[in-house]
Amino acid sequence: MKNIILTVLLLVSINLYADNPSFVVTDSQGNKLHVQDTKDGLVFQEHKNAVLLTMFGHNCPPCREEIPQFIELTKKYGDKLTIISIEVQGYKSKQVEAFRKSNGINYTLLSGDDNINFVKHIVQRSGWKGRIPFMIAIDKNGDVKVVQAGLFKKESLEDLIKTLSK
Repeated sequence: MKNIILTVLLLVSINLYADNPSFVVTDSQGNKLHVQDTKDGLVFQEHKNAVLLTMFGHNCPPCREEIPQFIELTKKYGDKLTIISIEVQGYKSKQVEAFRKSNGINYTLLSGDDNINFVKHIVQRSGWKGRIPFMIAIDKNGDVKVVQAGLFKKESLEDLIKTLSK
């Protein structure tokens, strides 16, 4: 029964997004990212490797717990992995940039408020209900492989990165 529901949701999703919308989002440093929706995921034009797209909050303890892991993963797998995190607790880009600097973050941060159309699209496509942290793992071909709410253990993330990069 669960598989039937997932199949129906996938088919509805494919039909709803047959026109493959695209987005231009701006990160906290003012860089533009061009994102193309596809039948099976998202393609970030500026990034040809695997992408971990996360929703986080500046005031969320589990989200803050992920930051050192993401910094380390970016250092270790920067040639195979891009981490793009969207702050969803109301910070504007200037606040997100100050947060990035004060926490020594070496990966891309976006303001959800300043990129609201993209966030709404993610909500529709993924069924995200607002629980953070929330991760969408996208392989180097732009196909979504994992969608998960909650913390991901570091060891599991490393295994996931290896799978996404194949």
